[in-house]
Amino acid sequence: MAPLPSVERFAKSAKDLYSDNRMVVFLCGPTLSDLSNSAATLRKRLLDELMQDGFEVVLGEDDGLEELRKKFTKGYAHDNELEFIKNECGAIVLVAGSVGSFCELGLFVHWVQNNHGCDLILLVDEQFKDDKSYFNEGPARAADDFGRTYYVDFGSFDISPILSRLRGRRSSYFNSGRGRPAGGV
Repeated sequence: MAPLPSVERFAKSAKDLYSDNRMVVFLCGPTLSDLSNSAATLRKRLLDELMQDGFEVVLGEDDGLEELRKKFTKGYAHDNELEFIKNECGAIVLVAGSVGSFCELGLFVHWVQNNHGCDLILLVDEQFKDDKSYFNEGPARAADDFGRTYYVDFGSFDISPILSRLRGRRSSYFNSGRGRPAGGV
């Protein structure tokens, strides 16, 4: 049976949309300069796999956002990152393994609660899973309610559920029009 013209048009449109655009993922966590840190190693694995899968991955300060802030706005780092995320990102993946990442978590989870257009995935050391704490009753719980929280062993976590989730989100992101270029495709 020959393909139907409508299916062929749809296939071409989808192929063009996906090949010309990438969903942007803001990947937070410890610096990649010390890969002896298991949280940093997890962040590096995520970076590599997401890029291989066609996502555009931004590491924040490592990719020039901090330099842009210093050069142009001279404002606050957290305002700069949040403005970038609002304008460019379809997802935030946060490996909570550094002081900066915990600061980002508070900001991002508060923002995501009120702006449902961006996915938030939080990865936390499994040792904190059962703690009765502000962290678990506040930011980690909210991240799970408005995105997804995983308590993990940073050294051995299987990242395939994250990749699968982001692939699905990418499809919705593009098909909804949010991920389409300004000219509209």
